[in-house]
This record gives sequence, structure tokens and C-alpha cells, in this order.
Amino acid sequence: MNENIKVQYNLLVDRYIKMAWTHKIQEVQADLYIKESIKLKRWVAIVNALTTTSAIASLFSIFEIDWIVPTLTAVLAAISSYLTFRYKEKSLEEKALENKKYAAKCRNFRNMYEALLTDIMSGAIADIKEIVAKREKLEGKENELFCGETAPHTTEKAVELASKALKVNRDSQTNAEEIKAILPLSLQIS
Repeated sequence: MNENIKVQYNLLVDRYIKMAWTHKIQEVQADLYIKESIKLKRWVAIVNALTTTSAIASLFSIFEIDWIVPTLTAVLAAISSYLTFRYKEKSLEEKALENKKYAAKCRNFRNMYEALLTDIMSGAIADIKEIVAKREKLEGKENELFCGETAPHTTEKAVELASKALKVNRDSQTNAEEIKAILPLSLQIS
């Protein structure tokens, strides 16, 4: 590989890595929203059950101190209302779906960069002008994605978990054992 092609190749590697990061962060953020949604629904169910129990108890005047049950019922009802309406404007599931859709678009770009890198490395594309043209076309499409829509919100926690997934767990890599276990024997290269 000549020096001019190496320069282009390294630029494409950088683009690939950025898209891999963006994809993984968006995926992780979606998972965080889903986990938060499940936790929120549990708390709403618990608080609603306690509110209902307190309200029923107040009807039968089980307690001798008259102010405890109504006060407890009012506090629980306030907590229940807060939890119920906190995400009313945009549910966590909707936020997760936005992150998943954006991640899918980023994954597509990551795969296109990977394919172009493979073509360069294998020698299928060896002409510098063709490499530059394909890179510019990909960059144009990528710019449309980033300029055409706002990326969904992500958190520091999503970045930390994505970092672990990519660097420690090596989520974007396939090892020889996985290939042997998953790829049909007829498709494996010996």
C-alpha cells in the first residue's frame, strides 16, 4: 500500500471508529432508557398499590389516630402523580426507540466504512482517485445524517458503558472461536 493510500486508509479508520463509538453509545443509551422505564413502572405500581391500600384503610378507619392514614394517602398520591407525569411528555420507550433508530443509521455507516477499508486492504480498490471519490461520497452521506437530524440525547453513563463494551468486552470484534461456532462449515476458510 503506497503512502497516499495509507493516508486515506487512516482517515477512513478514524471515521470508522467514530461511527462505531456513536453507534454503541446510542445503543447503550437506549438500553439505559428501557431499564429506567422498567424501574419507573415498578415504582408507580408500588406507590399506586400503597395509595389504594391507604385509601381503603381510611374508609374503614383501621387506625385510631385519624390523621395518619389521610396524610399517608396524600403523600403517596403526590409521589404517584409525580412518577406518572414525570415522563408524560415523551416516554422513556420513545426516547429508547429514537436512540435505537439513530444507532441503526450509524451502524450502517460503520459497515460502509468497514467495507471500503476491506476493499482497500484487499486491493480491490487501489486507485487513489477512486478511494477519495468513495470516501467523499460516504462523508457527504454522513454529513446528511448529522446535519439532517439531531442526534438523540446521551448521558455520561452511556459513554462509560459503551467504552467498556468496545474496549474491554470488544463488542465490535469477532474472534476465531465465535466464527467456528457460528459460521456454517461450508462458508469457513481454512
